Amino acid sequence: MKIHNELLELRKQEKRITSEILNKLQEMENSRQYLEMGYNSLFDYLVRGLGYSEATAYQRQACVRLAKEVPELKQKIDQGSLTLSAVTTAFKHLRKKPVEEKRKILASMENKSSREVTALFLEPTPTIKIKKTEYIDKVHLRLELSHEQHEKLEKLKALKSHKHSVESLLLDLIEKELKSYEFVQGKPSKSREGKIFGAPKSKNPRQISKRLRNDVLKEAHFKCQYPGCESDHFLQIDHIFPVRKGGNQQRQNLQVLCARHNRHKG
Repeated sequence: MKIHNELLELRKQEKRITSEILNKLQEMENSRQYLEMGYNSLFDYLVRGLGYSEATAYQRQACVRLAKEVPELKQKIDQGSLTLSAVTTAFKHLRKKPVEEKRKILASMENKSSREVTALFLEPTPTIKIKKTEYIDKVHLRLELSHEQHEKLEKLKALKSHKHSVESLLLDLIEKELKSYEFVQGKPSKSREGKIFGAPKSKNPRQISKRLRNDVLKEAHFKCQYPGCESDHFLQIDHIFPVRKGGNQQRQNLQVLCARHNRHKG
């Protein structure tokens, strides 16, 4: 508990320091003193003058520029209801919007995860409509595209015209996608029940190699492994012992679940 309490206190200090840095950067932006020091922009000053990475510098710059119009933004960051990454995601979408609309959108982002914030700004992808008619010896598909989708198909068709017609291009794309789920050869280093796997390249337990993913899917016969379910749609690789409780991405800790059963498991 002592270490936990110390970390909580340091976390508070971290938030306070971040808030102070944003305030000072706001002063620097308003006065443009960085120009006198030989830097051509606040971003340049953050990277070369303060040694931030470009990604981190962009975060700070985005917060400073939004906070100039919406000052309460810094307080929300300080309180933790908005994160620097969330504000950065919103920044490029809000630049040309009126101040009141910026306030409204930022308020809707509070206490949301990065994924939820990103979803707020995703433009809906036009749906491709497919009508299917099955016969004894074949299946007839009728494909309905938007004009934009058709233009993209025509462009790809032209680029591949030396090798493919539209029909063979579609079949080739299907084959390539299916091959991406075939077993991928790699340098072996560990063995489990007669199967050889390479050591995980990433220390992040949520990152699973394509080779390992394909083996888990193949062993599950490309179906959900939840008792009684054999769905072959919306399949996901699940950690049997959850990552949040210390689970890893070793083969014995992985299984296949459909999206619904993965959510049900929690």
